[in-house]
Amino acid sequence: MRKQDLNNIYNLLLISQNWLKYYFLVFIIYSFIGWIVESGYRTILEKGRFVNSGSLFGPFVPIYGFGATAILLIRLHVSSLAFPVQIIIFSVTATALEYLTSYILEKKFSLRFWDYSSYPLNINGRVCLLYSGFWALLSAIQIIYIQSFVDQFIKNIPVRLQIIIPVLFLVYVSLDIFYSTRLYLRFARVLLNLKGLKTKKISGEIRARLQNSHPLHEMKSFLRPLKIFPYLREEFSESILRFPGLSNIPYLKMLGKNIQDKIETLSFENNNTDMAEFKNICKDIIEHPEYQKLKNIKHHDKDIYTHNLKVAWISYLTAKKLNLHVKEMVRGALLHDFFFYDWRIKGAKDTFLPHGFTHPFVSRKNAEKFFGHLTPIERDIIMKHMWPLTVVPPRYSESFLVSLIDKFVASKELVQDVLYTNPHD
Repeated sequence: MRKQDLNNIYNLLLISQNWLKYYFLVFIIYSFIGWIVESGYRTILEKGRFVNSGSLFGPFVPIYGFGATAILLIRLHVSSLAFPVQIIIFSVTATALEYLTSYILEKKFSLRFWDYSSYPLNINGRVCLLYSGFWALLSAIQIIYIQSFVDQFIKNIPVRLQIIIPVLFLVYVSLDIFYSTRLYLRFARVLLNLKGLKTKKISGEIRARLQNSHPLHEMKSFLRPLKIFPYLREEFSESILRFPGLSNIPYLKMLGKNIQDKIETLSFENNNTDMAEFKNICKDIIEHPEYQKLKNIKHHDKDIYTHNLKVAWISYLTAKKLNLHVKEMVRGALLHDFFFYDWRIKGAKDTFLPHGFTHPFVSRKNAEKFFGHLTPIERDIIMKHMWPLTVVPPRYSESFLVSLIDKFVASKELVQDVLYTNPHD
């Protein structure tokens, strides 16, 4: 073999090695970022009590690593396409990965870890349109905000560590997967036994087996899956409630109490004071004669007035929970859709460009016309609520959150409109 051929083979191997190192490090970093995002979100909502929401023991959520790596690999081949088209492709990829993960977990443990059957436009309960939208937003955030920092971080890692880190991570994650799998198999075995009981009479053998369980050890095993996956929590609770006799067994009684005490429901608490404050913030806007006209303009299954009020209420609760600018977030949410035409009717608007690109400008103009000066946050909420269609991302946390809340509310309204509209009307 010629020397030139040997050099070419060496260079090819070197490139392959660098390519593998890079994507392995990308996988590790995004698995860690995913853990931070999920655990941080849960910790904030559960009033500062730290919640490790990863399915493994360690600080990694591999599905984020796989998703981010897949997106970067696909982007090599679709970078010439328009950015919105890329986001759609990335969302489909992440949704397919979620479906595959659900299928593999169900085959392995004979249990479903999540179920979207109650969500409209779902596929076998494994994926649904709403969460595909969330994947689209996350992929846009990855490309626009995060990836450049990840690349710079990897460049700053010493060359020797770029080899050592993946090797150590591979050893560590293999052990973590082994012990996590053993935990979930133990959990699945008990839950399937409970679900498989056909009669309300509990046999002496089963009762004795449960009586002899070690509460502390078993509760730790159960609490983790129940804390991470609400659907498993529901399945477990339903299984116990079917058999009143089970709740009297000390082990399950302690477990049930522990679950009730330790696992908090992620819901917003509101009271009359909240409602009074919310109404006071909204009063001058919602009582204005021009704003009242929005009640007569259809928006999916509701009207624009009702849609804006829903977005504003959730924005109010979110701002209170996260200590953001409550008044500006609520007012921006109320004014984000402030236009006087039915966008579904051809020729109803004055511009030839699509409604999604133009109505933020119309809404801002109307807001300034009827309510005067807008604060920077209010203006940014109105102008950026259609992001990523706006290309330029939201500047403030309030703007970003309202854009998410608006998409959540609109997607639910759209699904209701599609499912429940009479085709003969």
